[in-house]
Amino acid sequence: MKTTTRIAKRVFKLFFRDKSAIFFTLLASIILLTIYLLFLNRSFFSEQQLEMMPDLVHFQNAWLMAGLAVITAFSASFTGLGQMPVDRKTKAFDDFQVAPVRRSQIVAGYILGGTLTAFVMSLATIAFTYIFLLIRNTPLPSVQNTLLIVATLLLTTFVSSGLAFLFASGRNSVRSYGSVSSVMLTLIGFFAGAYIPFGALGKSVQTFMSLLPFSHMASLARKFYLADPIKSMNLPPQLDMAEFRVFFAVDMEMFGKAVSPWMSAGFILLWALLFFGVGLFRIRKEQD
Repeated sequence: MKTTTRIAKRVFKLFFRDKSAIFFTLLASIILLTIYLLFLNRSFFSEQQLEMMPDLVHFQNAWLMAGLAVITAFSASFTGLGQMPVDRKTKAFDDFQVAPVRRSQIVAGYILGGTLTAFVMSLATIAFTYIFLLIRNTPLPSVQNTLLIVATLLLTTFVSSGLAFLFASGRNSVRSYGSVSSVMLTLIGFFAGAYIPFGALGKSVQTFMSLLPFSHMASLARKFYLADPIKSMNLPPQLDMAEFRVFFAVDMEMFGKAVSPWMSAGFILLWALLFFGVGLFRIRKEQD
């Protein structure tokens, strides 16, 4: 246990010592926020709709912040677990294995360090999103919803660390791991519906995305970020609130049936276990 804790502390400290790592972790979120402020802030609703329903602006702001928080959690996980390929390159990973400790303890240290790093960055992101909402005069989530947001991002960091570990577990070079991370973060932003509303996509794409954990994570985050803004919204009679929530992936559907928050959480956990399981299998196969 001491070995696992020491390696986790090392991964955590090395991440926060590297200012460039922190910057590139936040880069995807910075790009998303910039695109939103420059291009997307008037693309979801028309000027007429915004005039009729001013609360839609608050909805947009909270919707964006939920997606931003999820993307940051993934970005931080990939950066944190990126220490594993680095240590393979510098032979530090081999040095750890020479010591009289189990390989499972070493691997657990990397996973724990990466997950802890991502969670701390997620907490910082929550603080940033709340500042953004305050500046935009958007109602903040209640204390209860804030705790649920924290729990959601903890779950997100767990599955994102599993995915990062899956790619870090092989004998990938630092460069190839970085390339894979960049591609995955771009895809995750799309699959989480951070750029385009879920309902604006085709049915086949929606079905495919609903089978992945990313859309469910974003949906859980939106559910709690948007709980208060949605309560104050008065939609016109021709708009159904249930359909509106599904269109913007506040509520998820799989094969046309509603998915409860607990089902989404369980689905995410299953994917996390799958990612970690495949990663551990790759390491054991390498050892044999």
